[in-house]
Amino acid sequence: MLMFFLNNCTSTQQYYSPKIDVEQWVEEYNVCRGKGKLISTGRVNGRLSFTYTCVEKDVFIHFKDIIGRKTMLIILRHNSVEAWDMMQNIRFSTESIYLRFPFFEVLKPMDLISIFWGIEPEGLHKSQPNKSMTESEIDIRFSSDGLDLQTVLINMDDKKQSIEMTFVERELGSAYPHLIKQIPESIPRAQS
Repeated sequence: MLMFFLNNCTSTQQYYSPKIDVEQWVEEYNVCRGKGKLISTGRVNGRLSFTYTCVEKDVFIHFKDIIGRKTMLIILRHNSVEAWDMMQNIRFSTESIYLRFPFFEVLKPMDLISIFWGIEPEGLHKSQPNKSMTESEIDIRFSSDGLDLQTVLINMDDKKQSIEMTFVERELGSAYPHLIKQIPESIPRAQS
C-alpha cells in the first residue's frame, strides 16, 4: 500500500479513478452529449466533426464536413449499427457497415456505446484486438485525461489506414434533443 501511495505521489501523469462501467453511468445520468472530431488517413482521407447524444444505450451521432454540411447520421444500439449517408441519400444496415469497416469485427456496437459515454470498453483487450480478424490487422489505442476517455486511435492494415476519434466535449446528464431521430424508411438501402 505504501508503495502505491509513493508511486502516485511521484508521478504527475497518473490519476487514480475508480473503475466505472457504462451501466453505472447510464443509471446515474440517463443521457450524455458531446462533440468531437474524426480524422481518417490512408486510403480513405477525411476530417469530420460530430455531435452526439447518448440516451441510455442508444447513441445518435451526426457528422458534418469541414464546411458544416451534415454528411452522416449513425445510430448505435446494443447489437446494431445503422447509418444514413445524407450526401448520397443511402441507408446502410449493420451487415453492410460491417463489410465496409473491418474495425467493427473488433469494436462491437456496445464497445462504441461505452466509448461515447467516455468509458474504455471492458472486454475489448480480452478479445485480442491485435489478432488478425480478417486479412487486415487492427490495433486500437485509448487515451484519457484521467476522468474519461478522450481519444481512440484505430490503426488498420499495418497503419495503411487509421482513424482517430477525439472527444472535445462531453456533458453527462444533458442531451441534444434534435439529434434523437430515426432514419426515414423512405431512404433507399445500400447494396451489400
